[in-house]
Amino acid sequence: MQKFSFQIDGLEAKGCYVGSGKPLIFLHGWGGNKESWEELMNCLAGLGASAGHCLIALDFPGFGESEEPKTAWSVGDYLKWFQRVLKCLEKGEGPKDIDFSKGYDLAVHSFGGRVLFKMAGEKAEFEPKADKLIIIAAAGIKPKKTLPIRLAGTIAKTGKRVLNVTPLRWLAPASKKALYKVLRSHDYEKTSGVMRETFLKVINEDLKDNILGMKNPALIFWGKKDRYVPLSDARTIHVRIPGSKLMVFPDGKHGIHRTKAKEIAEMVNEFIK
Repeated sequence: MQKFSFQIDGLEAKGCYVGSGKPLIFLHGWGGNKESWEELMNCLAGLGASAGHCLIALDFPGFGESEEPKTAWSVGDYLKWFQRVLKCLEKGEGPKDIDFSKGYDLAVHSFGGRVLFKMAGEKAEFEPKADKLIIIAAAGIKPKKTLPIRLAGTIAKTGKRVLNVTPLRWLAPASKKALYKVLRSHDYEKTSGVMRETFLKVINEDLKDNILGMKNPALIFWGKKDRYVPLSDARTIHVRIPGSKLMVFPDGKHGIHRTKAKEIAEMVNEFIK
């Protein structure tokens, strides 16, 4: 893998790539980075995909080696950033052997899916448009407020005051752990400052309706044991993208782009030919 960097609106962006030809761009999940795609990219390169494609993985601002935004960003801000990245790549500010004459293909995982779905809702304004899509455990569908989540939300609002009472302070770490488990928000626990504010902006946007009308050829991969984005989300996405194909790994979890890289690469390699 070769690394590259460029400036987007005063922020240094980082990426890595292998091969030449039509770009296949990889957008990572929350808490991930360009290295998250290493296993899949290596498998694809080993199958010969890099002979006709330039496989490119990016670090979103605030992740990996890229700088944090100066203020909290929304999904829309990340989409605007990605659009500027594409313009830079088209101008040759990155890998030199890229051929955008046939557009580009796009692979997303988790948070990267939010950016894709945001793009789908703004297709009239977004150029250039993606061609084929590889959607892996994509986030973006806001979960229904079930009773456990409603209770957890109430605890989140009031629990801090209760647990600050001196005799109960020893309960705080265990209580926080249980709360994050119910909310499936370990990512929030790991953030701070601007990125914590960004996380809250990101997860509060429901992009389900944006998926309607997507016409791209799409492969969808999901783990049946995914604890972060449920299999029901996969089925919703599958139904809303006509002609899409859904592959479910019975023993797969959220990180199937790494644990099932070989199997995914074989299907993607045929898909992008």
